[in-house]
Amino acid sequence: MSDIDVVFLAPDEVSGHGVGSLRRTIAFAPGEPVPRIGECVIIGFESAPSRWLVQDVAHIFERDAHGIAIKLMTPND
Repeated sequence: MSDIDVVFLAPDEVSGHGVGSLRRTIAFAPGEPVPRIGECVIIGFESAPSRWLVQDVAHIFERDAHGIAIKLMTPND
């Protein structure tokens, strides 16, 4: 069984408009725990790692592939 691509999506606070989003894909091994709604994660995008809160998790199935999208927000939102 192959790795599962987990895509982390976070608001781009650098732009100041809240329109864009940051995106980072990390491969998880099958059976490896994936962050759940309400949990905190520390992840770096284009800058130093920051603390984020998991807002939503979506499992995506296409053909024979399985991916996961995780929407993040800042802990003080």
